[in-house]
Amino acid sequence: AAWPKIDRPINAEELAVIRAALAQASTQSIESDVFTSAERLRAIAKCACGCQSVNFAPHDPAHPSSPIADGIGTTSQGEEVGLIVWGRRDAITGLEVYALGGEGHKLPMPETIHGWDRQKT
Repeated sequence: AAWPKIDRPINAEELAVIRAALAQASTQSIESDVFTSAERLRAIAKCACGCQSVNFAPHDPAHPSSPIADGIGTTSQGEEVGLIVWGRRDAITGLEVYALGGEGHKLPMPETIHGWDRQKT
């Protein structure tokens, strides 16, 4: 389904989540300016289901995106959610959050984000 179009700057919560995910749950190396340019991203579409997933770039079949960070976090309500930062070596293209069994589809708290290989203590 098509995502509703929006046009707004990345918000502070999204930026913090992306930076934490890239630091704690990255899946591939990215150029350093991708990390620093994240604060200039603009959200152009949001998921229709009501979750906090957003796209920062239109889908481009010639330059497909893949997960550049993939992990788990905990929302302020205490629910565990999955988190994917989509992008390429030179760009962040999207932020996806999804429920892990519960109802949670809010963005997790940045300090709780970790990769799938690290078990909580």
